Amino acid sequence: MNSFVQISGIRNRTPRFFARCFNTNTNPVSTSVSDADVHVKTVEDATRNQILTKICNPKFESPRKRANKMFNAINKEAVEKSRRNQANVLQVPFRVGDAIEISMVGQGGVKSKDIDKMRGVVLGRVNRGLGSSVHIRDVVFGEPIDRKIALHSPLLRSLKVLEKNFVFKGKRKVKRAKLYYLRDRLPQETRVTK
Repeated sequence: MNSFVQISGIRNRTPRFFARCFNTNTNPVSTSVSDADVHVKTVEDATRNQILTKICNPKFESPRKRANKMFNAINKEAVEKSRRNQANVLQVPFRVGDAIEISMVGQGGVKSKDIDKMRGVVLGRVNRGLGSSVHIRDVVFGEPIDRKIALHSPLLRSLKVLEKNFVFKGKRKVKRAKLYYLRDRLPQETRVTK
């Protein structure tokens, strides 16, 4: 029969389910049997320390959960740092359906002076921390062009809203998160570049 070890000094301070955790197969020195518990009057110091460590140890957390929490904290810090460094890109309010112009480094790396300007209608926005991006669509020389641009990219210089509610010309509000149906419409409806 399994006996439950319980220190008489700890018994009053701990809930009853802790008594079930301390299962030992050794024969206790002196026992007095009550309704559900077996009490030990004299317990060695080593056993006492084992019992206290079982009570005081926190709940086990899997390494995957800990890594996920750490990764989320690092991601949040990186997003905040990017927002501070690129305020003229990331703090400009724009919505789906607006016409925007994005200034971006063309060639030569981050410190290059070669800047390209891209215009388009915002078809959708993806908010995923550092992976946040925007889908824009424009018609250049009669050909529709879709672009997906990462908002936290160090190559972006500025973002400017050319016209609010470009899709409906301000007559009604855009009530969709993604305007992918504009790909099936006539190209002239999404033409921003003159």
